[in-house]
Amino acid sequence: MPVWLESLLGWLYPRIPPGLQSPLKNAFLWTQIRLAGLLSRRTVRKGHRVAFLDFEIAHLEPFEYLSPDRSEIEVEARYSTVSPGTERAVLCGLPGARRAFSYFPGYSLAGEVRAVGSRVRGIKPGDRVAGRVKHASGDSVSADFLFRVPDGVHLSEASFIELGIITLQGIRKARITPGDTVAIVGQGLIGQLANRAARTVGAGRVIAVAPSRNRAATALAPGGATEFISLNAGTHDLAAIEADVVIEAVGNAEAILLSARCARRGGKVVLLGSSRGLSRDVELGALLKERDITMVGAHISDMPTHDSSPGRHTYRQEGELFLDMLRSRRLSVAELVTWQPAPGDCNAVYEVLAAGGREHVAIVFDWQLAGGKGASQRPTN
Repeated sequence: MPVWLESLLGWLYPRIPPGLQSPLKNAFLWTQIRLAGLLSRRTVRKGHRVAFLDFEIAHLEPFEYLSPDRSEIEVEARYSTVSPGTERAVLCGLPGARRAFSYFPGYSLAGEVRAVGSRVRGIKPGDRVAGRVKHASGDSVSADFLFRVPDGVHLSEASFIELGIITLQGIRKARITPGDTVAIVGQGLIGQLANRAARTVGAGRVIAVAPSRNRAATALAPGGATEFISLNAGTHDLAAIEADVVIEAVGNAEAILLSARCARRGGKVVLLGSSRGLSRDVELGALLKERDITMVGAHISDMPTHDSSPGRHTYRQEGELFLDMLRSRRLSVAELVTWQPAPGDCNAVYEVLAAGGREHVAIVFDWQLAGGKGASQRPTN
């Protein structure tokens, strides 16, 4: 849609009588997608997607999308993994997060190829793929953001793909060497993926640090952390950890300061969490200087598109590596799944997430249950 037309509609919409807004919007969208399909000779498809209608209100709604253009792939969903930090931030209106609705969450999905565009090479209908797709039963997306899933990798694990890429970038920037002591601050999904990836690259001790022991069972499961520290216990001297590398997987100033305290003199802190929240009087600079700590940022938006360099592999290289690690069983993520709901239960899922979701690590929507709201069960720990 041209920017001028979008601006005009944005100005006009609030001036329409409230009773007419919804039907007129639906009529406009119905016409728009069919006109676009007619002009591009593409077919209108029907599906369902998760939508945030307002703060703390999620809904599974019907929607329409077009069959793939020349450089796109149409994916029929099997599983999609919730990104707790990003999705909760939008849902709850946390500082720094998007605050406009409707919003369609999700960016890590695995499924089966339904159709491919004429320019797509190496992927065909029927192939299993994973990549950057929203929580939806199906959609057409750029081939640049999809990866073929190797034989032997379950699609529920492959649906971690984007979160795996984020984590591997942080591990790569950390440059962990065999025998290093590594502390992971924050034991949400990214933190627990980092536990496992750090072990895979040879860390000697992997110390999971979290406010409470709510997620200790999954953090300490085989392949994960070797030790767990609960801050609420109040019995640990963080400076005594003396970690060679600390990975901060929370995304606020207090966690960054805590991470610096866990590092040894001359150690490294990798900022893997997406920064959110507001803080004052956090004297981080003095602590970093006093202890000669190196701080490194890691974010998926900073990844090179084509040319890699030491410590900075491309998006595609990291995605292919993540899937290969799953295939070879050097990395396992199945143990992190604590809830596998039907998409129709999305409002219940996001109610739990809005409340903190502290009993859960990985929440994976099973789109094969999409027809039956309430068919899934919420596990208890």
